[in-house]
Amino acid sequence: MHLTPPLRAPEPPHGPSHSDVLRRWEELEWWSCAYCDASFGGKVVAEVDHIAPLAKGGSHEWVNLAPACRECNCLKSDRDWADWCTVLAGQMDTERSLPVT
Repeated sequence: MHLTPPLRAPEPPHGPSHSDVLRRWEELEWWSCAYCDASFGGKVVAEVDHIAPLAKGGSHEWVNLAPACRECNCLKSDRDWADWCTVLAGQMDTERSLPVT
């Protein structure tokens, strides 16, 4: 019997580590979500978003990385930039609240 491993996102082959990215953004004082402007700290966790998703051919290089809160990163998922902008535009008239966990 042949078992196939579970599918998962490909590991970034090159580029900065997750901790290097977060440290650099903190040094640059770019310490809020690039999409909703939520300030990181406390209950709002900083995540690294690939603007052009790895699943769709994006790279793991500085020019393709943006700081995102968990909510935005999850909502964006593997959407390309145009689709994500449409989602964000639809939310501009409503106030979005970040979940407190």
